[in-house]
Amino acid sequence: MSHQIHESRSLSLHRLVAERLRQDPESVIRFALDNLARWNRQGVDCDDYKIWKDLLVGHPEKLVDVLTRITEDAIRLRQSSPFAGLIPEGERRRILAAVE
Repeated sequence: MSHQIHESRSLSLHRLVAERLRQDPESVIRFALDNLARWNRQGVDCDDYKIWKDLLVGHPEKLVDVLTRITEDAIRLRQSSPFAGLIPEGERRRILAAVE
């Protein structure tokens, strides 16, 4: 799979996360913070842990920018997304299949 397709898929999934964030910010942020905490307990090496944590407890629009923008920093951050598992598998598969 090409790098461009991978980035397009990631962006599509994270745009959906941004929509859910606007609908139910408390639950979405709690989900991501729980993932970060679990990764930290498990010793997962995530260079972007602090950046994600700051985004999640900071201003929501900055978080939405990272989820939806096409910048080098946003693309890099989405590669270590704490939103893994938020989108149900069937829905995730449909989105991935649509981006080809």
